[in-house]
Amino acid sequence: MKSDWTKKFSSLAERTSPPEISWLMAQALEVPGLISLAAGFVDQQSLPSAAASGIIQEMLDDVKAGRDPLQYGTTQGDLELRRDLNQRLHAEGVFHPSAGIDESHFLISSGSQQALYLTAEALLDEGDIVLLEAPTYFVVLGAFESRGARTIGIDTDKDGIVPEKLEDCLAQLEREGLLPRVKMLYLMTYSTNPMGISLAEERRKQVFDLLRSYRDKGSPILLIEDAAYRRLCFDGPELAPLKSLEEDNDFVLYTESFSKSLSPGLRLGFGVGPKALIDKMVDLKGTHDFGSSNFGQQILKRFLRSGAFDEHTDHLKAIYKRKRDVALAIFESTFPSDVKWLRPIGAFYIWTQLPPDCDTGADSVLFKKALEERVLYVPGALCYSHDRPESKRSSELRLAFGMIEEEILREGCERLARAVNAVF
Repeated sequence: MKSDWTKKFSSLAERTSPPEISWLMAQALEVPGLISLAAGFVDQQSLPSAAASGIIQEMLDDVKAGRDPLQYGTTQGDLELRRDLNQRLHAEGVFHPSAGIDESHFLISSGSQQALYLTAEALLDEGDIVLLEAPTYFVVLGAFESRGARTIGIDTDKDGIVPEKLEDCLAQLEREGLLPRVKMLYLMTYSTNPMGISLAEERRKQVFDLLRSYRDKGSPILLIEDAAYRRLCFDGPELAPLKSLEEDNDFVLYTESFSKSLSPGLRLGFGVGPKALIDKMVDLKGTHDFGSSNFGQQILKRFLRSGAFDEHTDHLKAIYKRKRDVALAIFESTFPSDVKWLRPIGAFYIWTQLPPDCDTGADSVLFKKALEERVLYVPGALCYSHDRPESKRSSELRLAFGMIEEEILREGCERLARAVNAVF
């Protein structure tokens, strides 16, 4: 008799669903000639293969020294790399001068996604609460919900999360006796996925002060600042991270990823925050993989030290700004007048709003028409936590223009416009 392993799954496994991005990628493979405006991949032509080749060749030319990158590294991450990152972030004003942050407060992770999951694993029990933006980065919802957490979406507009709505939510949870279950607030603060906007400067201080007030009252809530796209902002003023407001490194975990700013193939990111939390995340990471790729970390370290990393991010900003302008010019000339969108200030996402009575979901007439036109987008409903009505039906959609070349981007936008005009 054949075993039915589905009956043996753990409660965590039962709560874990396939990421929605897997389903979207399957659509891209199954429809011949489809142009994906859904995949949040980086610009293919910009990947720094020549620079990486030179760095790797130089690294391995010394046969004896070249063996070190091929050996195991440490679970927390290469010490020199953590020191370099600490020095760089101090110089960039990411940390408050009195915070006392050093390399021991860093964890090198396999992309920032792993840092987020490790945080969830360290802090979340079934029934705990995570607050986040509505809409939010839809992949992270799975990390929190697989732990059995309840996610609550807070209203967000063109300036980011609305502090008054966050304050109201916390007050309501306190009245219900649920405040002790609130473990974290997850925010993307730069060129957010999916909205393409950055949290406004005045709101940064409001959010920080609000959480600090709860900390001071004995109800600490971890503020996860996901700055994955900080280095890809090409419009607007340079804004200081929320982490820079924290004088004692006590309740803000700051994360970055090198997947978008350098190469997703390296699969490297990092988290920096309270020592007790980082130490526990290191313990947990040890049970995952003993540490992120040592070879990749040695490549990254040389990119940072040589200046090639900064040159690359400057190059990317110019590419994505040009692509954004290409996409928006087509929107202006082809979309109906009642279709609105947010103008992204960085990275490569456009959040688009159709009339309220429209549906953009996977079973909608629009989605099916888009597939007929051989173009794919992310339905807005996927970007909302399950407590929000928009998670059931949304008139919004997310477009990504990072990976594809400009001529294909033009064609993809025109196909989408045809689908929208045909349905609405």
